[in-house]
Amino acid sequence: MSSVLTEDLGPRGQQRVRIAQWISLVVIIAIIAFAIFRMAATGNFAPRLYEQFIDFDERWPQYVIAGLGNTIKAALVAMVFATAIGFILALSRIAQNPISRALARVYIDVFRSIPLLLLILFGFFGIQQFVNISQLTGLVIGLVLYNSAVLAEIFRAGILSLSKGQSEAASSLGMTYWQSMQLVILPQAVRRMIPAIVAQLATLTKDTSLGFVIGYEEALRRARQLGEQSPSNVLQAFIFAGILYFIVIFALARIARRLEVRTRKRFGAQKMEGGAGLEDIEALGEEADEDEMAEREPAPATSA
Repeated sequence: MSSVLTEDLGPRGQQRVRIAQWISLVVIIAIIAFAIFRMAATGNFAPRLYEQFIDFDERWPQYVIAGLGNTIKAALVAMVFATAIGFILALSRIAQNPISRALARVYIDVFRSIPLLLLILFGFFGIQQFVNISQLTGLVIGLVLYNSAVLAEIFRAGILSLSKGQSEAASSLGMTYWQSMQLVILPQAVRRMIPAIVAQLATLTKDTSLGFVIGYEEALRRARQLGEQSPSNVLQAFIFAGILYFIVIFALARIARRLEVRTRKRFGAQKMEGGAGLEDIEALGEEADEDEMAEREPAPATSA
């Protein structure tokens, strides 16, 4: 089965891909080995540099872990609002009302095209000109604006990945458009979209580290403060923060995997074919737009 963007590779193409994968793997291993060798040669693995991170009676580990709590708090709040707004945008994007579709498309195209860092700066310093808000609120605003636009396209791609026979069958049973969406389309689409949605939420969690630009006390900023207080431990502070981020993201990925497996076993659902990346999602949406325009064009007149 061909993907959205390209045809399946032939035997020669698959062989080239395998060769490129092995070459890339060797290069990556060599880079990692060289980095470890250099760190060992410069004494970056000395136990004394890591003592303050494993002694939880000291202030610094608790200080950074408290910053991780701020990271999780911002991520959870942004996840709730971004998911809700993205879901509404997706429904508006495929609605029968042309005004609703146009407004949703403008929102998605605008906020998905602006760098997230700029949205965070605008969410805090721009709104701060009119209303006094906290760093948490500014960070959440920026995250919600960007991720709601991305999640809207993920939701829409999941809905469009279902065959038209689903909606046609619902219509044949006398269901209205919204009844078929609520009872037939959305339950199946949501099950397909779970892996892509959770993957985007994991990305959102990592993006909270950009809150340092507005002074939000998240894990990375506190690790940086730790390194500034102890210059010989700058690298170790970032390693400690990276381990904390890895634990959270890995746990989230495992949860997504378990949800996907349980859902597929319970309902026999398949993974969304177009959810591998934003390019696939955009291509799937563009195909749907082209199909919609083709359906609106009048059929060519046939000669008697």
